[in-house]
This record gives sequence, structure tokens and C-alpha cells, in this order.
Amino acid sequence: MGQNSTKQPVKREDLYAFHFLSDPVLSPDGVWAAYTEAQADEESNGYKTRVWVRNLKTGENRLLAARGGAKNPVWLDGESLLFASERDQEKEEAKTSSRYYRISVNGGEAQLFFALPVKADKVAVMADGRYLVSAAADDFDENQADADGTYRAQRGKDYEIYEELPFWFNGKGIRSRKRQALYVYDAAGQTLTRISAPLQEVSSFAVSPDGRLAAYSGPVYDSLRPRTSALYVYDAAAGSSRQLTEAELYETDNVCFFGSGRIFYTGTTYERVGKHPRYYLYDLTAGETRQLPYCDAAIGSSVGSDAKFGSGRSLVYCGKKDLLYMTQTSWGDSRILAMAADGTLREVSRQPGAVTGFDVRGDVLVMTAMRGDHLAELYALSPEDGAETKLTDFNDGYLETHAVVTPEAFRYESRNGYTMEGYVIRPAQYEPGKKYPAVLEIHGGPKGVLGSVFFHEMQCLASDGFFVIYTNPRGSDGRGEAFADITEVFGKDDFDDLMEFTDQALSRCPDIDPERVGICGGSYGGFMCNWMVGHTHRYAAAVSQRSISNYLTKCLYTDIGYYANRLQMGAYPWEDFHKVWSMSPLSGAAQARTPLLLLQSDEDYRCWMGDAVQMFSAVKRQGVPTRMVLFHGENHELSRGGRPKNRIRRLQELEQWLKTYC
Repeated sequence: MGQNSTKQPVKREDLYAFHFLSDPVLSPDGVWAAYTEAQADEESNGYKTRVWVRNLKTGENRLLAARGGAKNPVWLDGESLLFASERDQEKEEAKTSSRYYRISVNGGEAQLFFALPVKADKVAVMADGRYLVSAAADDFDENQADADGTYRAQRGKDYEIYEELPFWFNGKGIRSRKRQALYVYDAAGQTLTRISAPLQEVSSFAVSPDGRLAAYSGPVYDSLRPRTSALYVYDAAAGSSRQLTEAELYETDNVCFFGSGRIFYTGTTYERVGKHPRYYLYDLTAGETRQLPYCDAAIGSSVGSDAKFGSGRSLVYCGKKDLLYMTQTSWGDSRILAMAADGTLREVSRQPGAVTGFDVRGDVLVMTAMRGDHLAELYALSPEDGAETKLTDFNDGYLETHAVVTPEAFRYESRNGYTMEGYVIRPAQYEPGKKYPAVLEIHGGPKGVLGSVFFHEMQCLASDGFFVIYTNPRGSDGRGEAFADITEVFGKDDFDDLMEFTDQALSRCPDIDPERVGICGGSYGGFMCNWMVGHTHRYAAAVSQRSISNYLTKCLYTDIGYYANRLQMGAYPWEDFHKVWSMSPLSGAAQARTPLLLLQSDEDYRCWMGDAVQMFSAVKRQGVPTRMVLFHGENHELSRGGRPKNRIRRLQELEQWLKTYC
């Protein structure tokens, strides 16, 4: 029998057993690390979140706040912190307002520190009792009311108004005249003042080390959201903001102070798919911007997994070392690097896996990371030699008792001229010499990656007796801008890479039955599944999730389609109908003979359900086994952050389809 014969199989219901750690933040003295822990809850069909603290000197790990969905810890000083919670709030009130509580790490009950009349998603501490608040704002013109000051019908309940592009956004709903705004809350006067301009969508912000300035970026628009934006700085003493850079140059993002006198930010232009940002430093004294050396990488982790919940910071400045720490993706892993003011980069973390968030104070660095077969845990990382120490063990018990299979990585020289990387997860009860079915998993993006980290869906399939194989074809992140650029060749270069990888996997794993290989993917992976069923008959089954089938229509009814799809296709439909249609999976649907399951959410505004409906109709009429499962009230994040019961049902549908046809 296989090496996991004494352990329990990984099941879809194991979602309730997972602990998801995120958002690590260090106290100012670097002694305490606070973080958020979340767990799927069957009774509420939601997620319970709690705030924990770890003493990095004594090793004490303590639950600090649990009631009311405690989350988003923010340190006030070395002994006390703030956290957001919906305790003492009515359900409807919690949708439009926020409460932050103060608690001491030395014990005692949490006390309400302030209540905000806006729904805040982030709060940062400034100087002199002020707090920077990021929250949703509604800039709809209420002068459109009836003469008596009331509506006969209510906007948002009885009707919606579309006046802008994007008119909706995945996970945020209808967006016309709605913006992510920036406010300053004065605790002494209990006043909340909006500092970002009306109709400005704030995309990134940061507070200076002395707490007296705030830098932020984001476009101001009233019709079509532009793909360029400026950098701004707010001076608390003056009580006003000023614009630092031109708004028409590039999209400004990833704002972070590099000391009190410099602001780091990225600028991205969008000529082609896969474009990486350029790095800049703005000198507040000289009033000048300096471009740093190009490093051919974006900021953040693009390593995919359905076993993450919550996030954390990807940019942190350390004043003691005058270094800016950041996460980047390389091949199938994400890592932490340190950047000096001249743009020189040094690798800090060296272990494979994914860094989901981190914080640094002097010589102390903590991170939530996925290492080996583990879900995210809290780690200490040495900024000097990269040594890692695991600080929590929330998921150890699960791993000790369940048949989790470690992915095996391999590389090969491809016909495309690149060295390519692939992964294989063997069946949990694998016996050499026995034939098994397999599933080719395809990531989203296309500028995402798959690596060695724990992936619940893949482990369920391995426990079901499948080989799971996957790679990062051209278009993926982690290999530079040229590798990620598949502009105008969607369904060509990437398709060739996946077909070649299938051959490579079959060659390396002779126990895979080549007649029983299925394909599965979401978002861009769903596009590729739809494409493949119309362009090859080698696969036994396909599961296409949150997919794309028709670029002629997708560019007109999705949140980012009005600009992103033209980048991908190189044209709008009215500019070159045949080019756009030739890269749409629907164009090959009449040739489909592969049993196709489509999994879709009806509030997925990134890949709208119309594409899944079109693909279902086109393939169904060919007499091919076709099934579509539409999840109500879910969006593009169903597999990663949807309601637990729907996530489990999604896995049930996926597993059953592949078992039936493979």
C-alpha cells in the first residue's frame, strides 16, 4: 500500500478544520507580533476571525480577541493595539459603519476606542491622536430626489444607475459614483474628514514614519476610469493635500514612505499583457522623482492556492536599516527582498512556498507563509541570513493525521526555448505499476503561478485516486515581462505549452492512464479549459470555472474588460472582429466533444456568467455531456473566500464530474 495508507484521506469538508493566518503586524518595540486567525464556520456558513498575539521573547502565544469577528490589528504602542469588531453592533449597522476597540496585551477587557460612520477596511495610526482611514464613499448626487426629499423607489434596492465604466466590480457590487476614499479621524475632536478628492478612487496609501504625512494614489474620474493616476501627499499640520506627479504618465500604486523625506511608488503603463511596473522614488525636499533600476518583477505574491484567507502587507519600510522590504514572485514561489535607496535588491527569504504577509522592525521580521505541505503559519525570519523559525502550529494536527501528498517538481527544456517547470502530486494511496487517472490543473491570471504550496482541491483529487499535474505556461508570472507577454496569442503559445507539458508528465509518470486525463481551471484557467475542448480531443473531461468564452462580449460587460481585454486581444471587436473572435473559445465550441462542467457565480463581475451560459449552450447543442452549476450570491472568489457550504458543493461537483468521466 501507499505511504499514506494509515492516514485519513483529504476531504472537501476538511475546510472546516483549516486555520487561516494572515495580517501579521509587529509592536513598535518588536516584542509582540499580532495576527488574524480565521476559520470556516458551518453554523453561520461564514468565517470566524480572531486576533492573536505572540511574544517573540518568551514564546507565549495568546488569543487576544475573538468576539464579533475581531480582525485587522493595529498597534498603538508596545502594549496595546486596536482591532476591528462587529461586537455590540446590529447587523445592518455593521454594513455601513465600523467600530475599533483597544485592548492591552497584559490583560483586561477590550474597550471601544472609536466608532466611525463609514465602513472602514483599513486604519493606520498618525501623529497627535489622528488616524488614517480607508473606507467606501458614495458620491451619488442626492439632488435627484423627488421634490419632497424622498424617493418613490430606492436606489440599490429597487433600481441601479450605471453612469461609469466600470459600472460594477467583483466583490464590491455596483460602483457607479462609489469610491474607495481616504479620511483622517481626529480622536480628540471625534471628527472624520475626507482628504481624498470627491470621485477619487484611492488605490494605495501609507503614513510617514513620523506620522505627520500621508501619501496616496488613485484616479479621479466621473465617467471612464483611466489607467493612469497621480501621487498625492497629505500634510496633517496644514490639513491639506497636494498632487506630486502628473496623472497622465502611468498608473501609480504600491505607495510606501522610504523614510520621512522620500516616497516609493510604482508606475505601470499598459501597452501589452504581462507588463511589469517601474519603481520610483519621490524626494519631498527636492520635489523630484527618480526612476530606480528596472528589476522585471511586480510587487506581491501571485502564488495560487484555495487554502488562503486574508492577506497582509507586501511593502514595509525599516528605518533602522533604511531598507524597503517587499514580496515578489519567482518561478512558483514568492519571497521577501530588501531594497536600498539606490534600487539595489537583496534576497531575504530563500525557502520555497508563498509569503502571504509580513512586517519588520529593525532586526525582527515576522511573516505568515506557506511552507512545505503546511497552510499559512506565523514564522520569524532573519533579515540577515534568511533563517526561518516556525512560531505557530495551528494546522500541525491536521497534517499529522491526513494523507497530504507533497508535490514533486521537475524542469525540462521546452520547444518554446525556455526551461519550464512542472509539478506532480501522486495519488494518496499510490501503488507503482497500477494505472490511475490524472487531472491537469490550470491556474488563473494568466499572470498567476502554481507552486508547491498546499492546495485543497488538488489534495482532494489525490485522495480520490488521481494524479494531479500542473505547470506555469507562457503568460505566467515569476519569469519576467517577456515570458508573461502573450498579447494576441491567447490559446496559441500557452496552449502549446500545456499540451507539451501533458506529454512530459505522461513520460515521467507511466502509471497515468493517457485515456483518462481531465483538465480543470478557473478564470484564465477556465478560458483555457473552454479553449481546449474546442481544439483537442485528448482529454477525457473538463471542469471550467468562472470562465471566459467570448471576448466579443466580455470586454463590454465585465469590470476590467473595457481595458484588459483589449490588451490581451490587441483590438476591440469593432477594430478587428475576426482577431477577437479567433481567440474566443466559443469560436471552437462546435468542435467540442469533451464532457464539460461549468462552475459559475452569479455575482462574478470579473468573468460574468453570460460567458458560461454561452459556452454551456454551444456545447450542449452538440450532444456532448454538459452541466452548469450556478452559485447564487457568490463572486469570482468562490473557491477561495466563498461561503463554506458553497465551496464544499463546488468541490463535490468538480470531483464527481472527474470521477464520472475519467
